[in-house]
Amino acid sequence: MGEYVIGPQDLLSISILESSELSREVRVAGDGTIGLPLLAERVHVLGLTLSQAEALLKQKYQEGGILNDPNITVSLKELQSKPVTVSGSVKNPGVFQVSGQMHLLRILSLAGGLSDDAGGTIQVMRGDDGAKPVIELVRVEDLLSGKPEANEMVHGGDTINIPSAGAVYVIGAVNLPGRHLLRGDLQESTVLNVLALAQDMKRFAKPDKAVLLRKTAPKGEVQQIPVDISKILKHQMADVVVKPNDVLFVPESSGKRAISRGFEAAMQIATGVVLLGR
Repeated sequence: MGEYVIGPQDLLSISILESSELSREVRVAGDGTIGLPLLAERVHVLGLTLSQAEALLKQKYQEGGILNDPNITVSLKELQSKPVTVSGSVKNPGVFQVSGQMHLLRILSLAGGLSDDAGGTIQVMRGDDGAKPVIELVRVEDLLSGKPEANEMVHGGDTINIPSAGAVYVIGAVNLPGRHLLRGDLQESTVLNVLALAQDMKRFAKPDKAVLLRKTAPKGEVQQIPVDISKILKHQMADVVVKPNDVLFVPESSGKRAISRGFEAAMQIATGVVLLGR
């Protein structure tokens, strides 16, 4: 767990070594600010760690020409807020303090916003007095498009989790090999859609010899699924479903040795020895 993050209505103890008469206890107001002697404006500290608040107050006293190089200590005197845990695919996961309730978008902004690999669903987990948590699902698309019902209220004690989007791997004779995210709510895709993410096959590819590798549970063995992309493109066979963590290998028409090396690389990825883009 990271350093404590200041929440609304928290009581802070501000100690200034060089000027004890400026030291005092202050409560964080509803707008996230505190007022201190000789500072012309209130200082916004909501969402800051204690050390970040110390640095900000030092800066304010220096900028105002009040103290040259003050030694300021900010400590938590009284906790009025309650923790909300934000985990998963956000830029700054951690524990954030909430007094009463706060909108979901505000909590996510305190966590730095969604990261690039965020999936299409947000999990809001609520539980009281040791009861089994109730999990509510919020679609990221609904939240970001401004639907009021998606921007629900989050309460102290809630846990917010953003699962990462599923990813597939494409190697071999494609224009953009590597790890590709399944965006939105997709938990699976198809070979043709994955090839589109990889910007299609190269001219010297052997599409009739492609292989889809899938690690199976519980033993973790790698299943090899032959895929004839040529027939799929000609509508002679149905498109093949691709699941998260699958590896699609499209060989080159450059000899058996090259195909063998490419297949070995694909097997390494499938078994977790090598992860492209990680």
